[in-house]
Amino acid sequence: MDDRKKRIDDLQKNSQESRISLDNLLENFGENLYSRTKDLQSDFEDIFQYNVYLQDIAESNIAISKIEEKNHRFRELEEAVGVKEQEEKEINKEMSGVFKRLGKALLENDSYNDYTSLFREQADALKAKLESLESRIGELDNKEGGNVFSWIGKSAQGLVLKSFLSKAQESQEQLYLNIGERYSNRDSVREDDDVAMIRAEIDNLRGISRSVQDELSALKDERRIISASFGIDGNPQKQIQSIKSHIDQVKESLAKLFKDFGMQAAGIMDAEIPPERRYFIDTIVTAEDGEIIGRAVRLNQSISDNEKAINRLRASLEIDEEKSKIDKLKKQIEDKKNRILDMEQGIVDLEENVRDCEKVIQELQKQL
Repeated sequence: MDDRKKRIDDLQKNSQESRISLDNLLENFGENLYSRTKDLQSDFEDIFQYNVYLQDIAESNIAISKIEEKNHRFRELEEAVGVKEQEEKEINKEMSGVFKRLGKALLENDSYNDYTSLFREQADALKAKLESLESRIGELDNKEGGNVFSWIGKSAQGLVLKSFLSKAQESQEQLYLNIGERYSNRDSVREDDDVAMIRAEIDNLRGISRSVQDELSALKDERRIISASFGIDGNPQKQIQSIKSHIDQVKESLAKLFKDFGMQAAGIMDAEIPPERRYFIDTIVTAEDGEIIGRAVRLNQSISDNEKAINRLRASLEIDEEKSKIDKLKKQIEDKKNRILDMEQGIVDLEENVRDCEKVIQELQKQL
């Protein structure tokens, strides 16, 4: 590779590194300078825009915090609703058990025959069925001896009877539940019997259940309101991402402001700075900034020198390329001229042949 091309690559790499260092230096310097303008009165548009950008970022971060808080609260509500729903299920399950105990206590207490008479026939039938099934199962279990086939037959019969027993027990439990649930809002005949104690349990559970339902309803209402707001504004994660993208755009605009201000303060702007702007900059630049300004000027000069050197090397390469083109063109011209000379000689030879042929014709015509 031509040494000049390698030199260009090295200079370009050096310029790129210097440009990155200069941009970072100017952005940090400009940001520092803008921070000094907070308590100053100024009509410059960029300072107004700087404050607008800062306010925009602050408000955007607050908006993100509110969305995150709302989203966090929504997740808390989801968990709380799940806990309360499970608690409600457990209370209902416990209530169901108490209703069954109440139904059974009512059937066993003659003081409530006026009420239980409606269910007595069904209750007695189920009781008799259960006793019969239990007796038959007990007989099968107590029988011993017999061959393997009789044992298999008894086992199969036992399984069928146990299935019937299970269904009968379920029917009895359901009957107890229906009796107890229908009676649960009535008062007991006596204050010291089993029915009265179970009724007290039911009232206590109902109080707990109402409290849980009220809490659950309040949680669901709050969750619905938050969910509705998400429906209007969109998915919270997408909202946050959209705001963060907006903040990134504002930060890019801020970075440009910082860089431009840093360039103005360092005196490396291409355009001339108005006197009032220069005076304003002089009022906020301190002696301690001299080192930063000096570094910025040196980096900028290094970039400029590199660019000039690159342009000179490129011009030198292009000149050599053009010279090489000229040499190639001259060779092509010389080749074409030689071809023309060859063709012209060929024409002369052909013309001479034509004249010779004409002479032969003339000699032959004399013999006619």
